[in-house]
Formats: sequence, C-alpha cells, structure tokens
Amino acid sequence: MNAEEKTPQTPPPARSSQTWIVGLLAVVPCLSAAVFGSHNSNGPACLVTSSRPALVFSEYLADYGPSPVAQQPLLTPIFYLRNNSTEKVKITNMQASCGCLAPSISATEVEPGAVEKLSLPIRLNNEPSGSREYTVTVYYADPKPREVTLTVKVVLPEKSLIVEPRVLMVMGTVKSGQEHIITISDFRPDSLEKPIRVTSVTGSSSLFTAQLAGQFASEGASRTALSVHFRENAPLGRHRGLINVATDDELFPVIQIPVVVGDSKRALSDSIRVSPEVGRVVINTADAANSSGMVIAFDIPSRWNVTHCDMFPAGIVANYASTPGAVAERQTVNVTLSVSELPTLRAEQAVLTLNATDNEAPEMVTVPINLVWK
Repeated sequence: MNAEEKTPQTPPPARSSQTWIVGLLAVVPCLSAAVFGSHNSNGPACLVTSSRPALVFSEYLADYGPSPVAQQPLLTPIFYLRNNSTEKVKITNMQASCGCLAPSISATEVEPGAVEKLSLPIRLNNEPSGSREYTVTVYYADPKPREVTLTVKVVLPEKSLIVEPRVLMVMGTVKSGQEHIITISDFRPDSLEKPIRVTSVTGSSSLFTAQLAGQFASEGASRTALSVHFRENAPLGRHRGLINVATDDELFPVIQIPVVVGDSKRALSDSIRVSPEVGRVVINTADAANSSGMVIAFDIPSRWNVTHCDMFPAGIVANYASTPGAVAERQTVNVTLSVSELPTLRAEQAVLTLNATDNEAPEMVTVPINLVWK
C-alpha cells in the first residue's frame, strides 16, 4: 500500500433531527450571552433575573421563500418548543389569525427540559394566490402569564381550483324557495378531458339543502355547479354550516364550503356566549377511541330546553350536560366532544349544533370545529 494512501474513515452516524433541535434550543441562549457579553461597555452591568420566558422556539418565523409552494390542500408548518425553566409550563390558549388555520400542540403541559411540537395546518383550498402571512399567538403560564406569536410567510400558487363564492353568506330574512348557486372551477390542463367526478354532496344543517346542479365547460375550465336551497324562518341568531363535496380527485377528495345564514340580532337578555368560539378535535387515524376532543361551554337563557346536539360529519360525538348559571336567568351547557369512529371523509372542518326549544319555538346555536388528523 502506498504510504500516502490512507484508509478512508467511516463517518460518525448522524444524530436524529429531534436531538439536533434539542441541542440548538439549549445552546442558543448561551451563545447569545457569549457574543453580547464579550464586548466592553461603559454601561451598567446586565442584571440576571428569573423572569425570562420559559419557552424557547426553534423558530418564530417560517418563511417558505419567494417562490410559490406546490398546489396542495394542506400546508403544515412545524414549530418546536423547549421548556428552559425548572417549572412545568401550561399552554392556556392558541389564537389563530385565520379560520383556515388549525393549530395543534403535542402537549398542553410542558415539563422542564421537554421538547414539544406545534403544528399549524393551513387549509389552502379557498385561500387566494400570492403572498400570504399567517400567525398564531400561543398563550401560556410559567406560572406568569405569557404570550408569543409565531408567523408563517408563504407565496401561494395560482389557483387550480376556485370555489365561488368561497363562503356562502345569506344575511337577514330568508325567503321561501330562495336558491343560491356555488360554482367550482377547475383550471388544471387536463380538466376538460377528465373533469372532477362528484360522488356526493351533503349539508350539515336542516336550514339548507345542497345538491349537484350540473357540470359544464366554460372559458377553458371545467365547472361544477351546486344548487343550495334555504329553509324559511330560521331560528334567531347567526348560524354556521358546511357543504361537503366528495370527489374522485386525488388532490381534492373533499371540498368543503362554509355557509353562514341569519343574523346576530338578539335581545340582550337572550344573548348567547360560547367558549371557545371555535372547537377542535384531534383524530387518531390508527385508533379512533384514542382521539381527543374538548369541552365547549354554552351560556344560554335558562328557559331554553336543550333537546339534542348534532355533529357534522358523522363519527364525531357530542354529549351535553346542563347546570344552573351564575344568575337565575342563565344556564351553562357543557358539550363534550369525542370520536366514536373515523369520519368517512378526511375533512378538515366540522360543525356542532346545539338544539333547544323556547316554549315551542325552536332555537339553535352552531359552533365551527377544526379537525386535526394524526
């Protein structure tokens, strides 16, 4: 063997991405202190306090760059966080900037030194193209109340599938037989030769019905028309619903169209309060029984007689229990969400409807629910 030749060395095995993230989160504060502390200064010495926020995130801005991302129904940025304190941290709330966001965190209680994952799925189907910015504000206690805002910047591609209107809104009085048309336009190159085949159209509410009205080609796009008819004399309040359009398309197996009907005009004594205003269910695809729901509290008049709860789509279960409110004229209805079986469609949104009667008059309150699939 030539003396100058050397036996190649086997490189050390790569560490897992999780280990790298833990290490980075641990050393960033130390590196910052070393850099900024190495310069001489005539100013007062820095004071070290124990009031520093406990949570450190791997990044606070997820920037996808200047180029449009690929067309997809769901974009899911991931943020990692580490508890740098010696006390347990409790996540108290996550407030998203857009209804198209469905934030989810791997644990609401973060042990000292633990690393958890925050997912921020963004539903892109009805989002306009171009530069977009989304945020989620995380509220937590360490035990001092704190908040931190995470940001996602992304350029969305030109729409290949456009739903018009994006949200079907019918305000005020609904007339008998009132009809609205929703159009789904497919601009993909092969859509004229192979248009989307709609396999079913279902609505979430008794306030309206939806059905396929036809498919046709127009201005270089394949278009699908839906006909929506609304019921006359809907109960007071502003009600939310969904239309699920199931298709044979791999990229768009289910298209969800939000519906808003009615208005928010109620007497002050009949005001309705819901907490939280948007619910969430985390669906375990491997075992539906291990899915996790939440409790939604309704503050409603005590004279209302709650009759039942409806969930759309099927598979999500809502059980309710009523207790007296803080005053005699009010009551609190706690609705517990769970999963009995996996919904047949992998939808990202659901609707909870609380049904009641006031003497003989029907009443209802609707709450949008984000579905997070794991």
